[in-house]
Amino acid sequence: MEIYQYFTAVSATVFFAFVIVLIRRDSILMGAAFRWLILALAILSLGIYPKLADVIAHWFGIAYSPILPVILACLILMLKALIADIERAKTQVKLDRIAQKLAAVEMDLKQMKNKK
Repeated sequence: MEIYQYFTAVSATVFFAFVIVLIRRDSILMGAAFRWLILALAILSLGIYPKLADVIAHWFGIAYSPILPVILACLILMLKALIADIERAKTQVKLDRIAQKLAAVEMDLKQMKNKK
């Protein structure tokens, strides 16, 4: 094994272990934990077997195989940004509904006080 293979293997193993620790401590939400676990497994696979990127790149017709992880990273980051926007939109809708319900309850409370 070349020195870079040791470095990538150790880095990928540390990242994988870190994700596992975060999942065990419930520091990551369950929906995101699955995505991070899949990503950690992919990084671990490419870190231990860097020639795997050459094989996969050849399957997709990519001549310069080191660009494959870069392309995948860009796609994953775009997907992560999209998922974050969807979750933020859902949270905003829930917050708006809670604010509307609170305003309705406050209005009902004022009406009850005025009747007395």
